[in-house]
Amino acid sequence: MQKSLTPIRPAPALRRPAAGAILGLGALLVLALAACVWASAASAQSGRRRPAPISPTATPTPAPSPRAEQQGESESVPRGESGKKADLASFMVFENDDAFIMVDRVAREEITETFLRRLGQASGVSAVPAGRATRKEARDRAKSEREAFVVLFQIEEDSFAAGSSSRSDPRTFVIRTYVFAPQTGDLKYQDTIHQRTYRDTATIGGVRIPVPTRTVERYPSELQLKQAARDAADRLLRRFNVVLPPDR
Repeated sequence: MQKSLTPIRPAPALRRPAAGAILGLGALLVLALAACVWASAASAQSGRRRPAPISPTATPTPAPSPRAEQQGESESVPRGESGKKADLASFMVFENDDAFIMVDRVAREEITETFLRRLGQASGVSAVPAGRATRKEARDRAKSEREAFVVLFQIEEDSFAAGSSSRSDPRTFVIRTYVFAPQTGDLKYQDTIHQRTYRDTATIGGVRIPVPTRTVERYPSELQLKQAARDAADRLLRRFNVVLPPDR
């Protein structure tokens, strides 16, 4: 007996979506992605501010300090020159070559040196020795000077005190000073200093106290003449309104 064979039917095939539906879905996805990208770019553009243009400004010049204005300092002037102070008075001292007195040459130089040293002790004063000269030579030298006053320092005998004696006595000597103005050579003033009693002193508690002198004079009136030279220097400083230095 033959069995009847039942034909096997194939399983129904899966339905494939239509091609049009797939294309439409892809287009929607592309549009959605483009919309997201555009929104992100717009948000970034809105949050970013364009900086305002910067206008050029001039570099401020630092104001000079009051000290620089007072002293006239600048970058082009060296500090050493700007801070330099001018002397209150400048003197060029000559010893008179006209006067003839019978006194030792070394003694005359010491008296002149006493005068110069006293001038140099004053603050703001310049005093330099210039050798020997006559009155005319000193005046001519003053004409060639721009700032320094020419001083003629002279030791001479007082004719009234000497009397008729033919020999020079140092106790009768006086000191004369002649001051000639620079550039013009005009005689600014002249002065005569007489000797006064000499008293050696010492400073005790800031006060000058006379003490017995132990200095031996090499010639009569040596100490009085040196004291007269200091007096002549003090008189000269007062003429120029210079504060006198302390006694030493």
